[in-house]
Amino acid sequence: MNVVGVIPYWLEYQLSSGRDDHKNLKMLGGRYLINYSLSLLQMSACIDHCCLYVSDDKVLQYTDDDFSAELLIRPEFLDANDITIEDIIDEFLQVSDADVIVMLHPNSPFLRLNTLDECIKKVVSGEFDSAFTAYEYKKLSWFDGKPLNYSLLEPTPKLETLKPVIFEQSSLYVFSRQSYLKNRKRVGENPYIKCINHFEGHEINDSEDFEMAELIVNSGMYSAF
Repeated sequence: MNVVGVIPYWLEYQLSSGRDDHKNLKMLGGRYLINYSLSLLQMSACIDHCCLYVSDDKVLQYTDDDFSAELLIRPEFLDANDITIEDIIDEFLQVSDADVIVMLHPNSPFLRLNTLDECIKKVVSGEFDSAFTAYEYKKLSWFDGKPLNYSLLEPTPKLETLKPVIFEQSSLYVFSRQSYLKNRKRVGENPYIKCINHFEGHEINDSEDFEMAELIVNSGMYSAF
């Protein structure tokens, strides 16, 4: 079974926009953000092959000197604003013989190796057709103007008795080719949900997120995997 780790990278958007303050162009702990995800994939003994799926080799300006993943050039039309992640996966599967795809979005530098490997093993074993990282909340939750996990007709429940609400963390998805081709979704019909804490799952999407990540690194709380 061929397990392929892939990072779909959108650096091209930022270079064409002329912005120089985007997260992809900043350094965290002396490294560009992309390298945390590359290192994680390359450390996993569960992955047979790693690649960066990009439309331009300019990304090499931001990778570490020991970069060893395959640089796989994708069609430029995939950089359009209306392109979905499914469009990108469709194209990737045409040029990859992966049986299991480990898709890692490079916004979460603190994801752990054991989390990655656990998700991969759950899919490779056949027990689940997909896996993803998530956050679990036991909070009084509302959706679309109505209580989601409790009733206003009943006494207010204690938080520990609530059914948790699960949010996709949106950085790590593992799925089989077979499952994707059946449903055209990263999340299949029988997913394994790996709940992680907010420290491990911290996502960098804006300047405030980046400042928090710098505090984590500089405080010594974070040590590489």
